[in-house]
Amino acid sequence: MIVKKKIYVVACAVLSVDLRHAVERLGMDVVFRFLEAGLHDRPNLLREKLQGAVDEINAAGDASRIVIGYGICGRGSVGVKAGDVPMAIPRVHDCIALFLGGDAVYRREFRKAPGTYYISAGWYEEKTEPLSQRRLWAGYGAERLHYDDLVRTYGVEAADRTFRFLNSWKTHYRRAAFIDTGAGKSLKYEQYARDMAEEYGWDFERIEGDHALMERLLKAMESSDDILVVPPHHVIGFDALRAGLTANPAWTGRAADASGPQVMVVDDVRPSLPRPDTRPAYGREEGPPMVKTGLGIDAGGTYTDAVIYDVARGKTLSKSKALTTKWDFTRGIGEALAGLDGERLRTVEMVALSTTLATNAIVEGEGQKVGMILMPPYGLFDSRDIAYEPKAVVSGSLEISGQERTPVDPEEVRRIVRRMVDRDQVRAFAVSGFAGSINPVHELAVKRIIREETDLFVTCGHELSDILDFKVRAHTAMLNARIIPRLARLLVDLEAELSRFHIHAPVVVVKGDGTLMSAAMAKERPVETILSGPAASVAGARHLTGLADALVVDMGGTTTDTAILLGGGVSLCDSGSNVGGHKTHVKALEIRTRGLGGDSLIQMEKESIIIGPRRVAPMAWLGTRHPAADRAVAYLETRIHRYAASTRGMQMLALNGTPEDMDLTDSEREIVDLLAERPFSIDEILERTGAMIERALPIRRLEEYAVIQRCGLTPTDLLHITGRFDRWDGRTASRYAAIYAALEKKDTAEMAEAMLDKVVRDLALELLKRELDGKIDPEAVHTCPVCRTLVENMFAGGSDHYRVKIDLKRPVVGIGAPIHYFLPRAAAVLGAKAVLHPDADVANAIGAITSDVVVKRHVRIVPDQAGGFLIEGISGIRHFRRFEEADEYARDRLVALVRDQAAVSGTSARRVELITEDQVPRAAGGAEIFIGRVISATLVGRPDRVLQKT
Repeated sequence: MIVKKKIYVVACAVLSVDLRHAVERLGMDVVFRFLEAGLHDRPNLLREKLQGAVDEINAAGDASRIVIGYGICGRGSVGVKAGDVPMAIPRVHDCIALFLGGDAVYRREFRKAPGTYYISAGWYEEKTEPLSQRRLWAGYGAERLHYDDLVRTYGVEAADRTFRFLNSWKTHYRRAAFIDTGAGKSLKYEQYARDMAEEYGWDFERIEGDHALMERLLKAMESSDDILVVPPHHVIGFDALRAGLTANPAWTGRAADASGPQVMVVDDVRPSLPRPDTRPAYGREEGPPMVKTGLGIDAGGTYTDAVIYDVARGKTLSKSKALTTKWDFTRGIGEALAGLDGERLRTVEMVALSTTLATNAIVEGEGQKVGMILMPPYGLFDSRDIAYEPKAVVSGSLEISGQERTPVDPEEVRRIVRRMVDRDQVRAFAVSGFAGSINPVHELAVKRIIREETDLFVTCGHELSDILDFKVRAHTAMLNARIIPRLARLLVDLEAELSRFHIHAPVVVVKGDGTLMSAAMAKERPVETILSGPAASVAGARHLTGLADALVVDMGGTTTDTAILLGGGVSLCDSGSNVGGHKTHVKALEIRTRGLGGDSLIQMEKESIIIGPRRVAPMAWLGTRHPAADRAVAYLETRIHRYAASTRGMQMLALNGTPEDMDLTDSEREIVDLLAERPFSIDEILERTGAMIERALPIRRLEEYAVIQRCGLTPTDLLHITGRFDRWDGRTASRYAAIYAALEKKDTAEMAEAMLDKVVRDLALELLKRELDGKIDPEAVHTCPVCRTLVENMFAGGSDHYRVKIDLKRPVVGIGAPIHYFLPRAAAVLGAKAVLHPDADVANAIGAITSDVVVKRHVRIVPDQAGGFLIEGISGIRHFRRFEEADEYARDRLVALVRDQAAVSGTSARRVELITEDQVPRAAGGAEIFIGRVISATLVGRPDRVLQKT
């Protein structure tokens, strides 16, 4: 006997009048099951009763589908599991949207009158009682408290106070609205809403209702924007990001062992069998390195380091340092190369570069003008969401699944692009669209049109990032397009500088995550080199020490950068780097930076000593570079009393070189001509020029372009004074520092030691903050009185009553030129072991030449809303009915993509490690649901392909 399948409706009783009316209007035959009104106030009980009704219907075996007459309802519907038949539920927050016809109308009414109490025919039939009776009780959770009972128990005063509190909800409303859906014709419904408004002093309004959403819900066979169809054996979930309902498969154990990540290794043909997660911390394919002798170059904030390194034997053959010339990096590089062994230079087979150029360009807002082309989600974009100009929104939109909603209009794109080029002087473009990382078809189409129309460079968001946030991808793409000419010019100039030294080896560039890419790839993706310098330093620390777990501190001339080595790998900021206020999705080191270095300016302000964050040239350097600096110091010695409150006027300015490619103003020319005589202090320049304050001096541009150099007292000077360092003119440093000592009423040597102690203390505090970072706000050590007291006790070595001791478990690896003067003492304060390699001063350059090409990429298999699966992170839309098919396809494509990117990055390595992790949380009802499977691929190899091309 054939059982006739039925449509069941399980709904809140408040909807009964309207649902029956809608069913009659549609001529449908359904079976109703109404649950008592008010369950949305008790979501756990709602979930329990709703699941019970669904299970009973499934057990009967005569249902074709189940219609759920609830919305999110306090998440009471979340966790309900479908049985053998699908369920349909509206994507709304509560039943009001069903009476009005959808969430859009509900939102419009909310904006119009946020404090509205809605009444419908069904609400009246299920929830109301005469207002005279409502005055006698008040709601307390799910209970009713009666006024007379409270009077008898607690007295009139307590009863009145309790009722005022429990009825305070009425003050949140300003309007009573009757929703007239046409389902109930009795005037009593509307009259009740009027009476309620009069009783509570609210406004009244009659609103036209609409059964359109209810009717679509009753007929729904597939999901849409406002209705979710939950396939059999799927669970209703909640997407917090979009604040909406989703359908997720119930966990069936189809995936890898849920006890933890699984690892497999893919070589040339077939993957090896899965094994538990026991992968090595960090490694590369076995085999001898292709490069025997390499040249590492690190163009840092203060110094440019160069090292000739025997990669095969792990030995430094020659090293050199020079001041970084930010206005032309190659000049500083040339000076560093000139200090290397010329014979060994000619044996170099590869050059690796780490540079601050990209970081500086982004922070300083330099580069070419970029036009931003956006394809936002349908109806969900405000121009203020992206504070960048020029930008334009073009047609062409995708669903979150990557399916096309509206196509790209080629003529519209051409018109906008031509306007940007002609009117805005745009010289490159950035393209980003919603869901472009899932399906880049629209981004690629727009890129092709722009290239045909203008022949200008175009960066697409999906080419740099696989995250869904198209706004972050747009910003990252814009920054990339903006700085392309600068890095491309640097690499071209570098090759010319290398050839001057008879070096014709290929060039690779360090990325922000400490890995390498070919120079060709760097020219197209320069944004990936932000924070390249700190990344190279951590790579150098790892290579030189062989430590897998350590704290790495890089102290240069300008800053102190701290990072963590964990399990042999570097800790990365996966959400993307924030550089100069620009949020990107470029993966780079998770790093702390403090303006504390060998060349940090030391100032006295109101009897306090401040070290950094500004970088200046040491006075010892000034004395060597400009012997006439003595006369500038002599001027200060006769005016010591001026600097009791602040030493700012003591800072020196010196001419660095003749300005090139600069059109100087008359006032700038006056400063340059003055400094051509000799260095001058700020105060003496004010006296010479007649200016009243430093801000009136036209020196900002001259300093930015390094035409002039600011000098002052630095830790490097203190090291000269105490005899720990002897590179420049210690006599000038001592004479200048003596003015500080006179103000402090101390001996110069005594003051120098006290200031060096402060540098040690600041460094120790920075190491402690790095260990605290990510767990709490480390800056609280300055604001919390208890923290300050404990830290002071630690630095003082304890008090008569107690002693605070900290023992850092990780060793601290120090790198950078001045680090060996400060780290041993700073580490001792924290009970840590300081590790200082003989080549710590050029570890950045060594890190650059010894780094690997590392390609990492991941895909995610997620359920679609039709009971199948789709893959995120691979271009194009591909739906799979069976999970096993999706899994096999995802692995094959992921391996191919990683190998292709590895080849472009410069390595021929093919060994790929795949890590599989399943996301299986428990729903609110206790059921395990399948959210997704993440498959991550990693390929590590030496940059040997660049050698094959030369």
